[in-house]
Amino acid sequence: MRNWHSLYEVLQFPIGVLFAAMFLLGLGNLLSNPAFSSLISIHNNIVLALAEAMIRIGSFLVTNYPLLFLIRLVTRKAGSATSIISALSGYVTYLVMTMCFAPGNLPATAYSSILGISTTSVNIVGATGGVRYPLQTGVFAAAIVSALTLWCFSRSRHHSEYGLFSFISKDVWCVIQTILVCMLAGALMAFAWPYFIRLLQSQIRFISADTTNPMNLMMYGILDRITSVLNLNTVLRNPFWYGVSGGSWISMAGANLIGDVTIWTSQLSSSNLNGMAGRFITPYYVLNIFALPGMLWGMFSIRTDKVDRRRMLMFYIVVSLISMFAGVILPLELTLVLLCPLLFGMHLMCTGILFGVFQAMHVYLGFNYTGTGTMAVMPGTLPEYLTYLTNPHLRRATMTIALIGAGSFVLYFFMTRLYFRYLALDLFHVGDRQRLVDGTIEAVGGVGNIKMTQSSQNRLVVSLYDPTKLNAARLRQLGSVRVYETKAGYAISYGAASTMVRMGITQAIRNTIRPGTPR
Repeated sequence: MRNWHSLYEVLQFPIGVLFAAMFLLGLGNLLSNPAFSSLISIHNNIVLALAEAMIRIGSFLVTNYPLLFLIRLVTRKAGSATSIISALSGYVTYLVMTMCFAPGNLPATAYSSILGISTTSVNIVGATGGVRYPLQTGVFAAAIVSALTLWCFSRSRHHSEYGLFSFISKDVWCVIQTILVCMLAGALMAFAWPYFIRLLQSQIRFISADTTNPMNLMMYGILDRITSVLNLNTVLRNPFWYGVSGGSWISMAGANLIGDVTIWTSQLSSSNLNGMAGRFITPYYVLNIFALPGMLWGMFSIRTDKVDRRRMLMFYIVVSLISMFAGVILPLELTLVLLCPLLFGMHLMCTGILFGVFQAMHVYLGFNYTGTGTMAVMPGTLPEYLTYLTNPHLRRATMTIALIGAGSFVLYFFMTRLYFRYLALDLFHVGDRQRLVDGTIEAVGGVGNIKMTQSSQNRLVVSLYDPTKLNAARLRQLGSVRVYETKAGYAISYGAASTMVRMGITQAIRNTIRPGTPR
């Protein structure tokens, strides 16, 4: 668990970049999207060009976030230009090998032109003509390449200057080794990955067999969030958003349209909504506008340091606005996976229930989008919701979403507080809380040495009368990722358990105080 918490500490930076990317996407979309013309209409070419630039920058960062994770992971220990160059070389090698050796009979969504890599060569396995792209393996690619890069970097430090290849420097030797092992890893993945794709395709067929069944929609909602976190949501979303799995509809002009998003956009433009399209989008209005802001403010509420609360207040306001206007589901879910996996699981269940409930109530509000993207698009935002409020055909849907959304805000707020205060440790590890509390008290010099304690969602801060009694090594043995000094005291990174440890220490301090006895 300590190693898992350390990943959160390491990956906070690229996750922060993702939040910034969502802001760029949202602002650019608001300024340039014709769907929002009833709210804001801009015709200045410079502003529109700037908006397009923000969309492209944000889209690239969101689509390629595994690459950001890869670069950050390989600098965690090595911290040198050698590891970065080796990782980039290994990443490209891995992608090229999956392109050359993967079978060509997989669904088109299983491939992606990552970093512009493609080929039309016929000298590859199973080539039948046309353009070939690498396999889209998402975060698995980043995890595999980063692990191999760090292993090669460690081995290269022992490269002998007197061996057969003594003329090769340690840094170049690291790059060569990384390329070789990533070639092998890419070839192996090219043969193993199709089994995962076929498994996912079987789930897609099961869901599409009856998209009017709330349980099928519930399953879709859970799978959608899991594949999004894994950077694989194109495989799941495309068949439902733009393919036959999302339904079909014949327009008044006789055109046969397929896909939930395609049908909704066409029906909306012709003012001919039939009340069936939009079922794969509706819950995102609740998640973006209500639920995730509720979770954010739940995290804010558990911060006990008043100075820290004032310092972080603007951050939570900005992120809440980004959630409503652009969506922060992906970066926030990545934070949950790394910081509090159980809370992420609770969020998955709530998301699935929302999909099932809206289907059972026959409440649909779709996504007005004419493109074909899935990774960097923003369904379910406040600007689009506002454009639907004046549509009399959508009054029931918009009001129902507002009511369920308000309830979801309250649910997510208290669910977040409940998790950090009571479920972060004891749910699966009964007794760990008390062991951690007692060990921490011992490591900081006892109850009598504690002046004050504060906590947030990922760290405990202890102010001590005598700092020399602090045993940092013991705190690391207990599971702390790092211990460092701040203005408020010593910060101990216990991850999601920090609030529970602070509550336990506070209770221990109260138990030592007797009525009428000065402390």
